[in-house]
Amino acid sequence: MKNRKTIKMNYSEQSIIARTLALAQGVTPEQFDGHETWYYDETDNVKHLVLMPSKKVNAGENTCFVLGGIQAEDVITDYELHTALGKASGKELKANKDLKGSFDEILRKDTLKKMLELIDMRGWNVHFMMVQVWYYGFVDIIDSINDNENLVLPLKAILYKILKKYPDDTVSLLGTYHYPNIADKDRIPFLDGLVSIAVKFLKAKPYIMDFGMTLILIDCLNKAKIRKELTFIQNEKSDEWVKWFDQFYKAEIVSYPNKTLILDTEKQVEKKIKEDPIEIDGKNLTNYRFEDSANPMIQVCDYVVSIIRKYAIFLDRSLCDAMADISKFDATQWDNFRLFNKILKRSLDKSPLYFNYATSIEMQFNINQLMETYGV
Repeated sequence: MKNRKTIKMNYSEQSIIARTLALAQGVTPEQFDGHETWYYDETDNVKHLVLMPSKKVNAGENTCFVLGGIQAEDVITDYELHTALGKASGKELKANKDLKGSFDEILRKDTLKKMLELIDMRGWNVHFMMVQVWYYGFVDIIDSINDNENLVLPLKAILYKILKKYPDDTVSLLGTYHYPNIADKDRIPFLDGLVSIAVKFLKAKPYIMDFGMTLILIDCLNKAKIRKELTFIQNEKSDEWVKWFDQFYKAEIVSYPNKTLILDTEKQVEKKIKEDPIEIDGKNLTNYRFEDSANPMIQVCDYVVSIIRKYAIFLDRSLCDAMADISKFDATQWDNFRLFNKILKRSLDKSPLYFNYATSIEMQFNINQLMETYGV
């Protein structure tokens, strides 16, 4: 089988597949084909995930790339935005200055409260593509060792949890065998190395469900030793765990040809699109444009993606552990947490297209559970 990562992208086919999958998952034709305006910014944009000559990766295990923002058919002026946030006009607003700290810490900040109130009052919807970068870097391992469709997502989730828990072991193992370009002679030693890390995880006495899924993972890894190839993690570029992030921008553009997508300027992405024009049925797509971050709507998106990223890091664990911290929220945190989840639920209720994940199913489960509980 030809490695899927090396196949040149056919944008016409990708567009058809995106629509077909969306409709199969319950998205209505009106939701998919209807015209809307989506504004974007991004955060944790490490460009790609690679093992450097120093034998360190360029992004830590908690890296979470978020590309998204708000869906809105009205606009806000720079003056109106500054006024809504209680800021003196003139300077471009930046979330990294106003929302320093972890998710539970920023829930106490007045700027977050005012931003959420603005989004709620305007009736804007939140949309995002969330990518747990290390998770995305490991998924091809499972696709190379497992043929049971019912186990794909749980196995990817537990492998991510295990390798993230032991980042030094992970970097050493994947670096030794130049993942994702595992040589034929190294297939069994590589699989043995993964088994060793999984056994280390078991010895740390994880939750019972994680324990059981780890045993299944170990069994899959051992059985994979008789395979003639590890299809998706051989014959690839050595030490490049995740290819350039322009893939995520292109996926948004190709998937939603009837939407108007207004993105924060990203020169590298624009350059790559220019080198590989996005065409559907022989015509260049014109549904998108890049604008300077001074655009007040994009400034709003800067806050949105920052909040979502911090929330993703907060929830990257068992729901039980997350709830232990949530139960300690003070009144201000509770008010903002409920409002945030109200906006998330309203957005998802309007269109499932607004939430896109390349993350562990545990992350998705946690977000959905909390949204249904506190977003009413």
